[in-house]
Amino acid sequence: MSTDFHQEFNVLSEKVIGAGKMPEGFSLKENIQNPFLNPSFIASRLEYSMMKSIENLDEEYQKFEKKFVNSHNAVFWASDYNDVFSNLKYLFKAQKAKSVRLPNVNASTIFRELGIKYFLHEEKINLSEEGAIQFFPVDMLFSDNGSILLLNQSVNSYQFLSNSKTNVFFATINQIICNSDWAEIIQQIVSYRNNAGRQDMILFNGSSNCNNYLFIIDNQRTSILQHKELRPALTCLSCGRCNDVCPVYQTIGDEPYNNVFTGPIAHISLPYLETVETYKHLTYACTLCGRCEEVCPISLPIRDMIIWSRQKFVNDGSIDKNQRRMISVLKKNLLNRGKLNRSKFLRRHLFYKYMSSEISRSRRMPVLANDTFNKDYKIKTES
Repeated sequence: MSTDFHQEFNVLSEKVIGAGKMPEGFSLKENIQNPFLNPSFIASRLEYSMMKSIENLDEEYQKFEKKFVNSHNAVFWASDYNDVFSNLKYLFKAQKAKSVRLPNVNASTIFRELGIKYFLHEEKINLSEEGAIQFFPVDMLFSDNGSILLLNQSVNSYQFLSNSKTNVFFATINQIICNSDWAEIIQQIVSYRNNAGRQDMILFNGSSNCNNYLFIIDNQRTSILQHKELRPALTCLSCGRCNDVCPVYQTIGDEPYNNVFTGPIAHISLPYLETVETYKHLTYACTLCGRCEEVCPISLPIRDMIIWSRQKFVNDGSIDKNQRRMISVLKKNLLNRGKLNRSKFLRRHLFYKYMSSEISRSRRMPVLANDTFNKDYKIKTES
């Protein structure tokens, strides 16, 4: 661990703990190996390390490439999936490949995001356990030692890695962290996603027996990176805890998102990863209940990011005049107790008046209560 990291770590400790010094007897390595000693403390450190890496991507990737690239390892930068596919086509042609070994294809977000199975089918590349080329989704890159973290691997995965002629790894630009000491903590967090307990972990630096190609893919993530307020979304480890407690996700499930990304983080990221026009509605689907933040292992400020995006969409004109008028009217009525206490008939009339016909046609509108909240509460407390 570098001296700079030690200094920054101690500075952050003063802010988080508020005591001006590290806890007595505290050891970073000991706490990383046993996070249950101080889980909230470790979570804050992990989030800090990830944010530090996200905000210094150029520097971290320079360090990573310097240690990773050699005669057997190479890095390719891809702005989108078309860049990935064009390089893969060249690789298939150069190696006369007819088959690929593709483990965990359905469990991998990056494989589903790229639509890798459809690409291989179009290129007439077969899937086989004996494939000459192997594809692996990356869980994290470590810039301090130039290693690749692979989780959810089988007992034979390292043998496959070492003995294969060609390995191809896929990572997104946000999947890098400055210190490999976090590997086991990340392993424990991500294990939740697959409901399989603690997963087998491989830290891979390359092998002289094979050629290793790493694709680092942007695919619109820099559109999130340019907004400082939204950068914490890029540190999400996709553990799935927030989906399990989100009342919106539990009600609508995966299908309405029509995307690889779902749940609270998708409410933030999809308008930027895809288009604002297509996915801006997700930003307003959140109830701001905060359950996602309560269970997030690194305490991402999900509500703050959603509120910031809502304000941005209004300010930059992504929300049209009718929608802005509706939001304004709803705000005035919701902040006025007298207006909320109107009769059911008047409330229903105003509700449908200000709800656009487009909204009322596309979904079932809520049923309003017979009595006002005040009257209903009074009746319940007196009975």
